[in-house]
Amino acid sequence: MAKQKAVAQIYGNWEESYTELPRWILGVQSTMDGTVALLKTSPVRVGNQVDESTVYFHCLFWTFPPCIAAFRHFKPLVSINGTHLYGKYGGTLFLAIAQDGNSNILPIVFALVEGKNAESWAFSYPTCVNM
Repeated sequence: MAKQKAVAQIYGNWEESYTELPRWILGVQSTMDGTVALLKTSPVRVGNQVDESTVYFHCLFWTFPPCIAAFRHFKPLVSINGTHLYGKYGGTLFLAIAQDGNSNILPIVFALVEGKNAESWAFSYPTCVNM
């Protein structure tokens, strides 16, 4: 518990971190022109009412301009893997990678999703293909 409290004091708690995502995305896009990011949120339900003023994080997709530019020089094979995130909210971090002719690996796109399920793949794959 002491470690969790220390981390929260330094980096903020989970709620603060997820609240900062839209600002983080705007910061990255403003400093790195051409960054592609898509943040999907869902409204909060309170009983039978939808609270439009409050949303919760659903999923995030992003890639950087150097990744997009380098992709045309890589082998036409993309590997996708996910790693489980542990903590209060969990989730899965998807990463798509490609290789060049010298077998160097380059990350192409990233997605932070609920888990390895059909909805997460449906969100990540079309976004990646339509870049």
